[in-house]
Amino acid sequence: MKIGEFAKKSGVTVKTLLHYDKIGLLEPSEKTDSGYRIYCEEDLLKLQQITTLKFIGLSLNEISHILHESGENLESMISFQKKALEEKKKHIDAVIEVFNKAQNTARKNGFLDASNLIDIIKVTNMESRVREQYKSDKNLNIRSNLHSYNTNKVDFDKWCFSNINFFENAKILELGCGTGKLWLKNKEYISSDLDITLSDFSKSMIKIAKGRLEEVSHDFNYEEINAENIPYEDETFDIIIAQHMIYFIPDIEKALAEIQRVLKPKGIFYVTANSCEAMKELNKLAEKFAPNLGLDTNGYSERFDLEHGKGILEKYFSKVEVEILDGKIIVDDPKPVVSYKASTIQGSSILVGERKKEFTKYLEEHIRKNGHISITTKTCMFKAEK
Repeated sequence: MKIGEFAKKSGVTVKTLLHYDKIGLLEPSEKTDSGYRIYCEEDLLKLQQITTLKFIGLSLNEISHILHESGENLESMISFQKKALEEKKKHIDAVIEVFNKAQNTARKNGFLDASNLIDIIKVTNMESRVREQYKSDKNLNIRSNLHSYNTNKVDFDKWCFSNINFFENAKILELGCGTGKLWLKNKEYISSDLDITLSDFSKSMIKIAKGRLEEVSHDFNYEEINAENIPYEDETFDIIIAQHMIYFIPDIEKALAEIQRVLKPKGIFYVTANSCEAMKELNKLAEKFAPNLGLDTNGYSERFDLEHGKGILEKYFSKVEVEILDGKIIVDDPKPVVSYKASTIQGSSILVGERKKEFTKYLEEHIRKNGHISITTKTCMFKAEK
């Protein structure tokens, strides 16, 4: 097929096809001596993949990476597209549910209050921003760097591991495993009889975790899982772990119901979260620097934190206990502090270019006057028993 016929058959404009050819995303199978582009059925399959991936929100660069560098076969590619579309459908359903609630409120009261508006903004915007944050481990590493200045030298992951009761032959699921650091840092203490499944909603994170844990002599299972729809039967796991990830889930209540469902009777859900007191000094500095821009918050973590988490968990679990880890970051260099704020969801769009340089100078002046920046850290682990 020549480009005009191919465009007509596929429903894509000639201009779009020319652009895809120019950037190397979809090159025709053949170009004649006269310069005509000739497309075949295989090109039609590639175009289908491109349009589907574009529909679910991926950029052309991301699509190019998937098509040209993933090395996946046709069956796995179709499976990936199908799963991605299912995820998009779930998100759309969640958005519709929030709008239905808002509509009912408006019908009843004649207006929408701030909480309704905040719900709409968060649920419509958060998923894409969270996915952008966790395409790689770059942002996690930046934030870990600031915490290396903590005067409390108790390692967070080792502290978490020590607070989990890994009894013999336990079947374990970690949601949002990230880079797998919980297991890497505690590799010498992992019992061989444990059945451990590591999961994340980010395919990239699972790949990173799998690579890092190759040095650990344990046979981990790996799954791509959305916590709102855990693909296991009722009462499958003895232990479920979620480190600092519950507040990123669009529908927290739905996720907790799923976690409760797949836990065995008396099973334990170990979930970590921040306190609203965490980073309070840094947030005050950020607010003075840029008032009313959203730099003075801990992002989505306020949706599930130390102060409110227990009440949320008690809706689904019979017994909830909490352990707290306090600390203090003392730093006399503005660079790790600026990098930390700029790596967050809210900071990534604000602390760029000249404003990032200005924030650095602002912190340099604070350090000159005070000798250092002191930042409270306070995190917790909830132990929720089914």
